[in-house]
Amino acid sequence: MTAPAVVGLGLATLDILTRTPRLPNPNDCFAIDQIDMQGGGPVATALVAAARLGGQCAYLGSLAPDPPGQQIAAELEKYGIDMSYAVRRREGTSSASVILVEQNSGQRAILFQKSTAPDLRPDEVPLQLLRSTRALHLDGFYLPAAIHAARMARENGTLVSFDGGAGEGVWEGTDELLPLVDLMVVARLFAAGATGLADPQAAGQALLGKYGPRQVVVTDGENGCWYCDGETNLYQPAFHVDVVDTTGAGDTFHGAYLYACLQEAWTPASRLEFASAVAALKCTRLGGRTGIPDLPQTLEFLSARGRALPNITAG
Repeated sequence: MTAPAVVGLGLATLDILTRTPRLPNPNDCFAIDQIDMQGGGPVATALVAAARLGGQCAYLGSLAPDPPGQQIAAELEKYGIDMSYAVRRREGTSSASVILVEQNSGQRAILFQKSTAPDLRPDEVPLQLLRSTRALHLDGFYLPAAIHAARMARENGTLVSFDGGAGEGVWEGTDELLPLVDLMVVARLFAAGATGLADPQAAGQALLGKYGPRQVVVTDGENGCWYCDGETNLYQPAFHVDVVDTTGAGDTFHGAYLYACLQEAWTPASRLEFASAVAALKCTRLGGRTGIPDLPQTLEFLSARGRALPNITAG
């Protein structure tokens, strides 16, 4: 089997999604036009994005034995993600969410159940896998295992990528992980909570100085994203599309940006533009997965807007 270019260690969930004319009030009962069930989770969706673009990916995490856990694994396999390293538990329930998306505004209500399956342990992280991959992507879940994997990746010269979602800054234990990260892509709310700085460019610079990654990207949905690496500062506006649902847009951006970072000829500006295009296209369909474009669709989208990219190398 070909060694994966990207290994993702983190959360995989099941999302039940519906578009609703409005978010419900107590005791409401009304018809809706669509219900869908898709996989979710920051690392898992990022892997799907990278795989859709042509990257070879593998998932590393803990899966419960219940039907949702089986569905989570089956869907990731459908997208071509190597699931042979995932640890299948004999007990516990899967992480799952019910997501209500308001049709006109795109506002969401999210109800979630945490997994009760045992967490991935550090001794369950295969050293040989990290020696054979080009990049390790983390979302802060299974934190002791993630720290262990990041250390091993660093020793091997493997790129370590971190997804800092919309939580309000660094949570307990993450300070031990972040100094091991090369590529830090975080939501604006995370950057503000971690640094105390509201300005995203200034927060990115502060993260660069505090934790020492090679580069920082601060994302803010429809407001675009900011980049810094100690020498270059960039702003990339978001692409305008007809938005159906923003679920998974940030996770998709992470996967696309990591894929772009593995294209050695691409500039920071090219990487930002590419990832922004992939995330925008995802938002045109319901759920975190079905709208993720493949590489030809992304390049066509960019070409129609007068953008061009350097040559694509193997993912």
